[in-house]
Amino acid sequence: MALKRCEAFARNFCQCSGLCACLTALACAVAASVFIYIAGDGAGNGPKPIVSWNLRGRLRVGTGNQAVAYKCKSDLYLGRVLKPEKKGLAIDDTTFQKCADGIPRVWPNTQAELTSLRLFKAWDKAWPDGGRVDAWSQLEVVVREAGMKVLVGAQITCDEQDDDRDWRLVLQLLQILGRQHVMGIAIGNEMELLQFKANISQDCIQRMWHGGYFLRKLSERAADLDALDGFGDVPLTSVFGGYILSGSPFVDTPGAMVQTFFKEAIKKFGTRWVFTINVYPYFAPNNALDPGTTDQCSASLETDWCFKKGCNLPDTVALMRKKTTMLVGRDSTLWVGETGWSSPQASTLTGAMTGCPDFSSQNSLKNYYKNFLRWTLDISDDVDGPDHVFYFTARDSGNFGVGEHFGLIADCDATACKLQSKSSQTETELLTV
Repeated sequence: MALKRCEAFARNFCQCSGLCACLTALACAVAASVFIYIAGDGAGNGPKPIVSWNLRGRLRVGTGNQAVAYKCKSDLYLGRVLKPEKKGLAIDDTTFQKCADGIPRVWPNTQAELTSLRLFKAWDKAWPDGGRVDAWSQLEVVVREAGMKVLVGAQITCDEQDDDRDWRLVLQLLQILGRQHVMGIAIGNEMELLQFKANISQDCIQRMWHGGYFLRKLSERAADLDALDGFGDVPLTSVFGGYILSGSPFVDTPGAMVQTFFKEAIKKFGTRWVFTINVYPYFAPNNALDPGTTDQCSASLETDWCFKKGCNLPDTVALMRKKTTMLVGRDSTLWVGETGWSSPQASTLTGAMTGCPDFSSQNSLKNYYKNFLRWTLDISDDVDGPDHVFYFTARDSGNFGVGEHFGLIADCDATACKLQSKSSQTETELLTV
């Protein structure tokens, strides 16, 4: 109630004009220093965020610091971004936790403004909670000032108590961003791979799928969103990897009942449900060294770099599109949750490509990224491309504690983009997308 009274006061007082302009500015400056404390992480832990009004009369959460527009520097210009309204950038854990003031507003190595972001979590329990307030504040300012939309992630694990803690944070962040800046909610990430992770018990896997925990949590999250003012129509999704394509049409085994999950989600949510898949040609199992060589991979790079029919990513998206139509009986919304290229070599890369120096070179990163920017999202005349795609990622970050280098910026201290005009020793002509 106190929050609503203060909002109304600031809104009404700061909208006067004419002779009261000076008084308005003074009153708004005073209002900007007034805070109201709200619940910390929803579980009674950690410091409580501060709700305040800035001098524009806009409600914002944080410590009062203003976000400064960030753009990495480079002498390498990669040209126009085609279909920018359908492309977004994934914000890695390093950026969100340690330098949220460095969230890019412009695609690196271009002049095109970003229109959407993918956020994997509201806040990780392993991160110092004291940094959450400022990170949320920086994100809120960037998103609102740039008019971006955010795909917000929510975790699903074997720990229901922690899942609910995470969800309370998600709900708080959604209200800060506002419905107009929320593209959708991604509940769970690559859940089909849970069965292969270390220290995951069979009891957890059985409970997740056969026991219905995943579906139950999806329904509970949707009910909470329905009760949240303005969020009753927000798109729902869960992000999966290419492994789900190994079934007919989708994998449906005791360790990953994805097809059953999809059927129930479609039955309950209809067109509100969005299919989302991560596609990484960088990790494609069919990548191979050139015949007769021990360290060359030009043929694999040729199909991995390009974005037209016959190329790795478009063909995977086409297969996903056909399988969703087979399952649902109609066209559905399809997003690509992640795609990207690692340079230097990701420690998670295995197989023949670890022996090909060109594969993880900066030149390969440059080619993949530029062709991504130039992609119109078209695939072929008979198959629609994805409705939205996210590039992974802003900065180099870790994957379950293992270092990867998919970032377009090296780290939080970097002022330069990773790609520069002399960032590779060899210049390879870009493939036609």
